[in-house]
Amino acid sequence: MKLIETPINKNLNLEYFYPNITKFVFGSKAIKFFKLYALDRTQIVYADAYDKVDVIMINTKKKITKNEVDFVIKKLLNTTREEVEVHIGVKNKMIEAGYSFSAPRKDIIVIQKTITDK
Repeated sequence: MKLIETPINKNLNLEYFYPNITKFVFGSKAIKFFKLYALDRTQIVYADAYDKVDVIMINTKKKITKNEVDFVIKKLLNTTREEVEVHIGVKNKMIEAGYSFSAPRKDIIVIQKTITDK
């Protein structure tokens, strides 16, 4: 597996790329910064929201595997699965809440790491 950072050439906000997913995960919460990555055909959003870091994994073709989730946790968050919260089935929760998608989404997983002040 190879994790590749996707360059962003314009000053755009995260809601431009994923409007419904951003509203569902963050609501009206402020985001300090975000980066976009690709892992094979899985799109990854790394977003720092001051008190926590969210990693959103989106795949349009297949279910995201446990190995892919563990790989992203290790590479982007430098931690283990036990130190983070992994939310599986986010797509179904969004559909139940009334969200619709402009592009097909097969699987959405949200990984959250709480930032503790030291």
